[in-house]
Amino acid sequence: MTGHADRIEALIQNRIEQNRAERSDVPRLAGARFKPLQLAGASAAVGRDYQRQRWSVGELLAFYDRQFVQNAYLVLLKRDADVEGLNARLQMLQSGRTSRLELLFRLRYGPEGKQHKTVVKGLARAFAIERLCRIPVLGLLPRYLRALLYLPRMQGEIEQLRGLIAMHKNDADDKSQAIADFQNEHLANIIRHLNP
Repeated sequence: MTGHADRIEALIQNRIEQNRAERSDVPRLAGARFKPLQLAGASAAVGRDYQRQRWSVGELLAFYDRQFVQNAYLVLLKRDADVEGLNARLQMLQSGRTSRLELLFRLRYGPEGKQHKTVVKGLARAFAIERLCRIPVLGLLPRYLRALLYLPRMQGEIEQLRGLIAMHKNDADDKSQAIADFQNEHLANIIRHLNP
């Protein structure tokens, strides 16, 4: 997430510097026009080596929602997700019809995934445990044992999420303030040029 936020921040800073450089003493309204910001690529592939053939299931489960599906395609199928596939899998995940482990397993051991032979350490075991936990009566005991074993890690993840949420809120507040200051500065310049 921070990579995406860093790219946005860099684009905003770049646009601010360009607009300041284009400013002149000649009264004009052209400085008030902004070119739309464009994000670098929609995929999450920035700065990662998706051609690697060995991954751990934890590396893939570190992502969520759209970024998770995009990464799964890049790692397991060695290509970007097509729009239909991305939307269908996102809908399945968000509705609860499938889990992230099941999606990884089906992509890896599907026809296209078998061609690439990407090794995902721990995937088969984690998927088998998940399937065992879904058995109506017999799955209760493994489900409780798994929850008990993961409890310390879950507490750490909750604390980490709280920190990330606070950090992103602070970043968003700082960026919003920078944008507001920039717009106010431009509006003041326009008003000065219109009212000599």
